[in-house]
Amino acid sequence: MSESTSTSQAPPSGEGVEAPPVTIPGILRRLGPGLIIAGSIVGSGELIATTAVGAEAGFVLLWLILIGCVIKVFVQVEFGRFSVTGGGTTMDGLSQVPGPRVRGHGNWIVWYWFVMFLFSLMQLGGIVGGVGQALSISAPISHYAGSYNGYVELETQLHVKHAELAMMERRADAEADGQSEQDRDDLRKEIFQLEVDRLPALQEIKELEAEGLTDGDARQRIQNELQSVARALASFKTLQDDSPQREEFVAGLRPLAMANVALKQAVDELAADPQNTTAAAARDQQREEIAKLDGGVRQLGADVGSAALVDVYLEMRNAKKPQAPADDKWWATIITAITVVILVVGRYGFIQSFSTAMVGAFTLITVVNLLMLQSSPSWGVSLADIVDGIRFRLPSAPPGSGLNPIETALGAFGIIGVGASELIIYPYWCLEKGYARFTGPRDDSPEWADRALGWMRVMRWDAWCSMVVYTFATIAFYLLGAAVLNRTNLNPGGSEMIRYLSVMYAPVFGEVAQLMFLFGAFAVLYSTFFVANASLARVFSDVLRVLGLVTKGEAAHTWRVRLLCVLLPIACVTFYWLPGANPKEAVLISGIMQSIMLPMLAGAALYFRYQRCDARVQPGRVWDGFLWTSAVVMLATGLWAAYQKVMPAFLYLSSLLGN
Repeated sequence: MSESTSTSQAPPSGEGVEAPPVTIPGILRRLGPGLIIAGSIVGSGELIATTAVGAEAGFVLLWLILIGCVIKVFVQVEFGRFSVTGGGTTMDGLSQVPGPRVRGHGNWIVWYWFVMFLFSLMQLGGIVGGVGQALSISAPISHYAGSYNGYVELETQLHVKHAELAMMERRADAEADGQSEQDRDDLRKEIFQLEVDRLPALQEIKELEAEGLTDGDARQRIQNELQSVARALASFKTLQDDSPQREEFVAGLRPLAMANVALKQAVDELAADPQNTTAAAARDQQREEIAKLDGGVRQLGADVGSAALVDVYLEMRNAKKPQAPADDKWWATIITAITVVILVVGRYGFIQSFSTAMVGAFTLITVVNLLMLQSSPSWGVSLADIVDGIRFRLPSAPPGSGLNPIETALGAFGIIGVGASELIIYPYWCLEKGYARFTGPRDDSPEWADRALGWMRVMRWDAWCSMVVYTFATIAFYLLGAAVLNRTNLNPGGSEMIRYLSVMYAPVFGEVAQLMFLFGAFAVLYSTFFVANASLARVFSDVLRVLGLVTKGEAAHTWRVRLLCVLLPIACVTFYWLPGANPKEAVLISGIMQSIMLPMLAGAALYFRYQRCDARVQPGRVWDGFLWTSAVVMLATGLWAAYQKVMPAFLYLSSLLGN
């Protein structure tokens, strides 16, 4: 049996041979590649994709999240086995897999990797955009951004408070509790104050928005909106009577306005496509909701002497959302420049320590947040929620919501746990850590077999320990998304992705939640951006070598990696500057492309196991059973993704490039 030992680094030599550790403390000291991979996983897969699945599907897809974390580790270990025992890189192995190829220029798997690579750059563009959003919220560059942050924060708080009030009212229908009524009165007072504070903030941001406009029609539109805001302000000032009736009246205005907005959207969609049954169902549902709310709100308005405020408020709510500032893009650019410098001068030990510390801190905060959330009747996760999540069901989206939780879950499956990118990257970090060098060149001696088995044991510990870390993080993020975002109907995306994600921490940490989350989001997302660029630089350099496009040798590889550490981050942030770039969509579309590659990698793992594995380090039948199970699950996911979502992904990319 032959196996390539041509790598982007020098092949293992006897000089670095080292006996493997045999004690658990000794093994733990040699872990590292998996922790680096965990650093890149938590940012995109967990913080963005997993919470998005929870926000759209609720608890129903918990079973899929668990499977996605655990099942792919068996393929990961087979990739590691190939590199540790043979010294070859992932691309060395993939280029040996049977199938269409061009001699000396790679095969079908390597070619598809190039396609996935482009979408990975989009994903990293979305991630560095998330870092930019976190910094734009905490340290806005422009005065406009500061005013915008203030207004959107009030709007977000209003949304959450109304969702909490709705949950309290549903719970009160089943429980006659005087304390519950007092809690609702207190919450309505908070809503009233937020409405009062929101109007001046909206007025200020609209005035700033008008200053930068040269188009006459746009300026006139904003002037009309400012007049409606001024009328609403004047009407609110007439509400002097501090009474529960006043708060109940004001608390009923926003749900009525939102139902009217949703009705208009459904009617517009139906006008564009009369056969759209989803839009028709949404239209009928919103009409029923308006009929139920309108009379009660107007009666409450009459009782407090402000019946006219209803129409004034509805008119004011038609104002367009202010234009988002570009501060997040500028911050993303600044962070990219800093990252380039660190990557060019960085080393393995620094990358490992950096990613481990940043991910560990935020993961701990997230788990603590989830545990403390259990003390809240409105936000706690019950045993019934968990049971509901492991019943192997698929969710359905509410009519007119525009959500597709199954599509979101498919994208998330490709990147939660070890996604296709991490499966490919993992052996490179194993090589850089020295596992293959410590094992030594393969020979027929029993000493080599003992070393190989020993370092394989270390590598398995590394893979499974990192799996425990990112699985805990994944479950925590998913449950938070389901418990808070799903219940408040907040779906993180666009320019408000980071702000909406911070809502998950508000029930526990209150006023400091956003500051705490912004630190954590910066830590996790930047760690992902940092580690993923470092990893892609190594893989891309190796792909160029495997394709025969560049000079071989360690010195040439090192030079290419440093050059790519400059070019790749710049390419990522360039995507985020494209009009219409959406961080969440970029992450999920990249996840779909990775889902499509999962069956290819599963097939490669089986090829490594049965065609390229030394008999002395072969696993047993139980392991083989799990490996085949993993391959079947990855095949099913990839085929479904290829059938459903390849064309929309390319259309999305084409639309961005065409703008």
